[in-house]
Amino acid sequence: MTPPPLVLAVYGTLRRGERNEAFLAAATPLGRGVVHGRLHVMPRSALRAYAYPALVADGRDRIIVELYGLPDEATLAAIDELEAYDPSDEAASEYLRRSLPIVDGAVAHAWAYVYNGPAAELGETLADGDWVAHRARAGD
Repeated sequence: MTPPPLVLAVYGTLRRGERNEAFLAAATPLGRGVVHGRLHVMPRSALRAYAYPALVADGRDRIIVELYGLPDEATLAAIDELEAYDPSDEAASEYLRRSLPIVDGAVAHAWAYVYNGPAAELGETLADGDWVAHRARAGD
C-alpha cells in the first residue's frame, strides 16, 4: 500500500530536538504514532561521528515515531541523502525508504527508513523503541 504523498515517520535523529531536525523545518507536524520492528543503536565509530538508531522491520517491538507532512520532493530527496538511500541503487544503500503501517497515528501508512546494512554493525536493541528516551537516559 502506498503512503499518503510525502508523509514521513521519523524515529531518530530527525525527531524534534535531535541533531537533524532542521531537515524538517518546513514540514507539517502530524503527531506521533508507532511502527513495528526492532530499534538498534548504531554506535559512534571511526565511520560515524555520532550514534544514531537503525530500524529493522522484522520485529514486533513498538517503535515511537513522529509523523510529518513534507512540503516537497526536494525535502524528501535531502532526507534520502542523509539516510544514505539511493533509489536507483538500493543494494548499496545503508537504509531503504519503505511504506510502513502506522499504529495510533494520524495516517495509516507513511514512509520510513529501514536498515539495509550489515547486521554485524547493529548495536544494542532499544526494547522501549524510543530513541529520544534512550538519549536522555544516556545523557547524550
